[in-house]
Amino acid sequence: MRSGLITAIGTAISTLTQFSVSQELPWAQNGEALFRKNMKKIYVDATQLEQEPLIEVLNGDAVVQNRYITRVYFVVDAKNTPTQTNQLITNLQTAKSNTGLVSFDDECDWTTEIDEDKITYTFEYRSLVATT
Repeated sequence: MRSGLITAIGTAISTLTQFSVSQELPWAQNGEALFRKNMKKIYVDATQLEQEPLIEVLNGDAVVQNRYITRVYFVVDAKNTPTQTNQLITNLQTAKSNTGLVSFDDECDWTTEIDEDKITYTFEYRSLVATT
């Protein structure tokens, strides 16, 4: 899901000149997360998989529900917010359905956190896929 999301976000923001997408994971470097260090750059975290049984059957096979969760981060200056920030948020929300993952339920929620003079946006993309 991560690579599909990077591609979908890259396409969704291709007309926005104030932001870019990183291929790197948002891990910390010298104690600080890369997305906090490199403002206006979008970082896509590794996808997490949660599985839960959906239907139990007698022969031991089961239909399971796979929930893929990927978080996306970017930071902007709280005092000088880029003019394209609202458009970026809209575009990131629509990118959820272009990940290339065939699922029956795509969701995207986002939160903000203000710390000193930085606003951190965190998007959480979730897709549900049933498999046997």
